[in-house]
Amino acid sequence: MSTITPRIAIIGAGPGGLMLASILHHNDIPCTIYERDSSAVARSQGGSLDIHGYSGQQALKAAGLLGKFRATMRIGGQAMKMMNKDGTVLFEGDGERKEETREDIRDQEDEEATSKFIKGRPEIDRSALKDLLISSLSAKTIHWGKKVTSVLPVPDSKQWRIELDDGSHPAPFDLVVGADGGWSRTRALLTDQQPFYSGVTFLDIWVHKVDEVAPNVSAFVGLGSCFLWGKDRALFFQRNGQGNEADARCYACVKTGSKTAPSAHTLLGEQDTEVEIDWANARAREKYVERHFGDWYPEVKRILLSMTDEPVLRHMYMLPVGLTWESRPGVTLVGDAAHLMTPFAGVGVNVALMDALELAQGIIGCVRTGSTDGESLAVMLQQYEKGMFARSGKEAAKTEAAMHLQFQEDSAERMKKIIGKGLQPHELVFE
Repeated sequence: MSTITPRIAIIGAGPGGLMLASILHHNDIPCTIYERDSSAVARSQGGSLDIHGYSGQQALKAAGLLGKFRATMRIGGQAMKMMNKDGTVLFEGDGERKEETREDIRDQEDEEATSKFIKGRPEIDRSALKDLLISSLSAKTIHWGKKVTSVLPVPDSKQWRIELDDGSHPAPFDLVVGADGGWSRTRALLTDQQPFYSGVTFLDIWVHKVDEVAPNVSAFVGLGSCFLWGKDRALFFQRNGQGNEADARCYACVKTGSKTAPSAHTLLGEQDTEVEIDWANARAREKYVERHFGDWYPEVKRILLSMTDEPVLRHMYMLPVGLTWESRPGVTLVGDAAHLMTPFAGVGVNVALMDALELAQGIIGCVRTGSTDGESLAVMLQQYEKGMFARSGKEAAKTEAAMHLQFQEDSAERMKKIIGKGLQPHELVFE
């Protein structure tokens, strides 16, 4: 490359940070990712993601990965079943194009598989998406087990100096991108806003090797997802992985209505707060299910209790809808760090991937025109953030509306009407 490329640091190896690095790498622009986890599998990576044609797939195409995504996505993953809490099936569909199978995808011409967006909302496991992105990078791009402890401006410049937890100081960077999630520390360089409790808590329940361990759960969930709704309660089942290694998970959701996240003791109605709640104990899970889903139909409760891996209590946090900040030269955010949302419209990862695409396009434009000085990069960041604020603000507003919709008394019937129109919650304008 004939021009000097800026030194770029990305903090965090989540989907947004990895996608940004992948698009840059595809365009011969180096960057460095610092990730505090020791490896890509150091902790749970979450569940299944649907990748939208108008956003996430465009980012994959820009990274040259759309063809590989086609070969990795979960066939059958778009299957969906919707039920009322009394067991009435309101909607059921396989969500797939009848004419295409895994073999069809593999047999397609490379050019078509690389360039053609995929209809519908194809699913991929979060871990598989991260593996796909990581495999697209050079081995030296990601520095695992490197926690960033501070990011400080270099005096009399528009550069930034990063300090790592081992005491080292890499050479100053022209651009630092915070891709460090909902509890981002990089965000503090731009705004003092922190996430707040959304009023909804999940008990994240799993069963691994579901076909072998719990075939009743496998049959109930199917190849994709199964949703049940009731007043202030919801159950979201999904299959993760494929073949004999497939897992099933359920988010057993409770809308608490409180402004602060409730303790496990509160959720179980326990008075003795001195005794720690042990979610590995089946009795804790049984009490949670009976307390919050006791009047739901018996079969779904049996399914929940057949999911035997240790649950994890997850409080859903969000950033204010429409959050903005005053642009600052040399530093910006992507993904949850910029606009943490709840998962009720299923758009969070797609918004993050679009952040990565638009920021990458801005960087590539600067490099190709030779405009890599601090002033030019600062103008590019202003333009990126202006677009990101408008786009993510709309998605965050629709996500918040979708969350409120799904905990109403008639939420199941309303969701049936939405799906019946071929829409998703985030595609509607809620009143």
